[in-house]
Amino acid sequence: MTDIIFRRASAADYPDILVLHRKNLFSNLSDQSRQNGFVSIDMDDSQLAAINEDLAVIVAVQEKLVVGYVCGTTQEYSVQFPLLKHMMSLYQETLFQGQPLSNYHSFLYGPVCIATAYRGTGVLQGLFQALLAQIATRFNAGVAFVAKDNPRSLRAHTQKLGMELLTDFEFNGKSYVMLGFTVPPLPHS
Repeated sequence: MTDIIFRRASAADYPDILVLHRKNLFSNLSDQSRQNGFVSIDMDDSQLAAINEDLAVIVAVQEKLVVGYVCGTTQEYSVQFPLLKHMMSLYQETLFQGQPLSNYHSFLYGPVCIATAYRGTGVLQGLFQALLAQIATRFNAGVAFVAKDNPRSLRAHTQKLGMELLTDFEFNGKSYVMLGFTVPPLPHS
């Protein structure tokens, strides 16, 4: 995948991001298609712009086509979303590497989505590394969540990215897994 470019999204990328997002939205997929992973919550271009302004939206682009994206947001921005607010309310009692998650200066990772043809090709790792490079000086940990009924995404994040399972939680009758990871400092040049 050497011809894929990982970079911060621009407003011109938002329509392509949203096409990819909606193609993989839980409510738009059959039960069988959901086995290959999905995103849970819809968004629009104004939300993408707000996320990109808050922290970052990173895209994977091949020949001008967006083939994947990942979002990162601050806790301050994320508190407006009931699911994320609930998850963050668990930080004090959730241990990560021996101490409460609330002791870390953390950001929220996700959503992330990769075009079906590009899954398993290293795009996820490329997006993750590009996001970490954008935020490395601001945070020492990241937190993600995955729906329990999305085992492909859970495997990808724990096995390919090394995220650590922290705790299970419920929100609006749905089960999720909270994941944590450290943000390594930027290497000295």
